[in-house]
This record gives sequence, structure tokens and C-alpha cells, in this order.
Amino acid sequence: MRIKSKFPQETLAVFVKPPSVDELKRRLKQRSTESDEKINMRIAKAHVELATAPQFDKIIKNYDLDVAKAEAYELVKSFIQE
Repeated sequence: MRIKSKFPQETLAVFVKPPSVDELKRRLKQRSTESDEKINMRIAKAHVELATAPQFDKIIKNYDLDVAKAEAYELVKSFIQE
């Protein structure tokens, strides 16, 4: 967002949003790459980050990774072509 504030016309700010905080926690646990303590810290931080989503140009709801990636690709492609 700092870059966006300095270069508003040249920047596309995209927020990737999980379906829910519970789903985010489930996905993090399923990966088995972080301790429960680290996951809990990330979940606490997620609440704060989710509150900032409206400040972004676009919000992608990540219900399905492949769909979210395709949507991100199209957003960036469209932004670059403008």
C-alpha cells in the first residue's frame, strides 16, 4: 500500500482473501509447515489484515487456488494492457 500511495496510477493493489478465518486456519494446519503457536500468530494477524482489504483495488476470494490464480492473472494482464 505504501507503493500504491506513491504511484497510484502505476500500481494495482490486490488482496487475496480466504473464504473465512476458520478455513485459513484449517489450510495452515493441513500444510503442516508451521507450529500451532505460529499458526495462532498468523490467525491473529489475519483479523487485522482482513480489515484492510477495502483499501485495495481488487479483492480475490480464494475459495479455489486454481480459480484465484487465474483471476489474479487476468487482473494483472488487464492492468498491464491499459
